[in-house]
Amino acid sequence: MVTREENELLCRVTGDAPMGRMLRQHYWLPAVLSVRVRKGEAPVRVKLFGRNFVAFRGKDGMVGFLDEACPHRGVSLALARVDDCSLTCLFHGWKIRADGAVLDVPNEPNNPKEFAKTVKAKAYPTREGAGLIWVWLGEGDAPPPPDFEWMDLPPDQVYAAGIELKANWLQGVEATIDSSHVALLHQSWTVTSSTDFGATRVNTEVGYEFEKKPYGFRAAALRTAPDGSCLARVTEFVMPYYGLIAPIFSGPQQDRTAIIAVPIDDENLIQWYIYYNPEKPVDSWRKVQRANQWPMAGGLPGDQSNNWGQNRQIMDAGNSTGFHEIVIEDFVVMVSMGPIVDRSQEYLCSADQAIVRVRRQLLDEVRGFMAGKPPKSGQSETMSYKDIRAVGGRLASASEDWRQIPR
Repeated sequence: MVTREENELLCRVTGDAPMGRMLRQHYWLPAVLSVRVRKGEAPVRVKLFGRNFVAFRGKDGMVGFLDEACPHRGVSLALARVDDCSLTCLFHGWKIRADGAVLDVPNEPNNPKEFAKTVKAKAYPTREGAGLIWVWLGEGDAPPPPDFEWMDLPPDQVYAAGIELKANWLQGVEATIDSSHVALLHQSWTVTSSTDFGATRVNTEVGYEFEKKPYGFRAAALRTAPDGSCLARVTEFVMPYYGLIAPIFSGPQQDRTAIIAVPIDDENLIQWYIYYNPEKPVDSWRKVQRANQWPMAGGLPGDQSNNWGQNRQIMDAGNSTGFHEIVIEDFVVMVSMGPIVDRSQEYLCSADQAIVRVRRQLLDEVRGFMAGKPPKSGQSETMSYKDIRAVGGRLASASEDWRQIPR
């Protein structure tokens, strides 16, 4: 059981909260879609860990990521003029380069070039990949950026989408790693599915086995099918907020999914989905379908006052949840818990073993961080993510080793 004190330690990420400091210092995160940050156009506001930033792309194509407040008087740099590789604040014309160097302070009468050298404008390292701009928000030397296989795929083989939700970041992580809900929350979809998901509708019971890894763990959700075979779906949890999900369809060359729960502040997150295929273009029809079902601007179809758009008429007609889309089902249950769920009040069962492991690993790492130790799961020059793949498939029986499923 998680105590209230442990729950606070896990969930709080703003200000000087230890979890937020650890995540900012030791891990990169996706911040904004690359297509939103256009060459020479207005900077884009981004909020992470309760702090306000701007992302921009200079006319030379260089991406900058700065604190939103101008270091002079705090005016929003979202209003700034975009030059070749810099922002010029509208208030007094201070010009700040993408790397944080102050190039011009036109209202300073006494040796402005020397004065500019004394100004500390905070800039953050960025890296583009999978259609996203990634950022590191720590101090000192940045760790290597994540090198997942999707980071350098061509645009037609990877697609990213995200949605802002009123829920704590850990609720997003836990929703990703929980395989036992598939057969129940998503049963209206699985009952008609031609994929291996259909077997989950027959047997809703799930057993778990785990394999510990330096980056986190592999969680195998195992279900026995009516014919005696075993359906295995192996999710990869990569510290601190990545969940890699097995392909929906059996067989080679299928699209894959990564889900990343990024903290906006203590009570809000952005849930990023990365769909990718290392072998061929992402299926175009499914890509369009996904684009149409992502309500980035408007959020969920409703709020608590109307049960987030739940349709009881389609429930009466046989739909199990009253929602048309699988992702909406996931988002609604996550948000319905409240901005920060009180985990000290839960009654967990054996199907929650993956959830327990996520919490335990995060608590171990943040306590070590508070004692002055870097997290063991942080990426370094000696740890690569390139070969991490979630897998799924059928085994002849439950006695067979799921680790034999090829990646």
